[in-house]
Amino acid sequence: MAHDPGLTPAEDGVRLRALSRSFDGRTVLDGIELDIPRGEFTALLGHSGSGKSTLLRAVAGLDEAVAGEGLIQVPEPSSVVFQDARLLPWSRVLDNVALGLPGPRAAARERGRAALAEVGLADKENAWPATLSGGEAARVALARALVREPRLLLLDEPFGALDALTRMRMHGLLRDLCARHRPAVLLVTHDVDEALLLADRLLVLTDGRFSLDLRPDSPAGPERRRHPGFADLRDRLLFALGVPEEARV
Repeated sequence: MAHDPGLTPAEDGVRLRALSRSFDGRTVLDGIELDIPRGEFTALLGHSGSGKSTLLRAVAGLDEAVAGEGLIQVPEPSSVVFQDARLLPWSRVLDNVALGLPGPRAAARERGRAALAEVGLADKENAWPATLSGGEAARVALARALVREPRLLLLDEPFGALDALTRMRMHGLLRDLCARHRPAVLLVTHDVDEALLLADRLLVLTDGRFSLDLRPDSPAGPERRRHPGFADLRDRLLFALGVPEEARV
């Protein structure tokens, strides 16, 4: 399998061809093909163990065992945000954000400050990670990802550990940041409502293949809930995920 971080079609987006992955003889990715152009927000859903995170790790270049006759082409730079913010506890917030940035240290720190200001944490640059709330840590993780101006942003259930109100605030912040920076985005989530509010495109992974591929007519955001087709769209996703009608709320 070729993992090529060079030029790609689809406006510097993602191009996947014939991705396959098996664990102990069980196929979790079966000839996956996917394009994500720059500026498009794609959400990937599926039940636990369906291969969502496996696909994201393959795109991130973190799984060398992915096999197939095709290829993975992704734009660079790319950034990954996980559910755990993964901040270095021995470094202050600004140093976490600026970690690994090329160039002079002073310039890197200025870029880090600008990224913290974007996520509303300009006053936390000297804080230690242990003093942050869950929402603040998630915002620092976003700042660390976006300070690199990625052309590809990969999100692996980044808000799964947050309470409902904090998660709502993070959704709004993420939408605004993605609209400003316009990376190609792949979000892995188990939350149907999160996917509906954030994504331009909705995919469901079942038995190693996409069982559903939807592009809603309405724009992403809270306004989508008021669209006449919202309830039907949500039902289609829940049906594809195997949720029985009587359990849908």
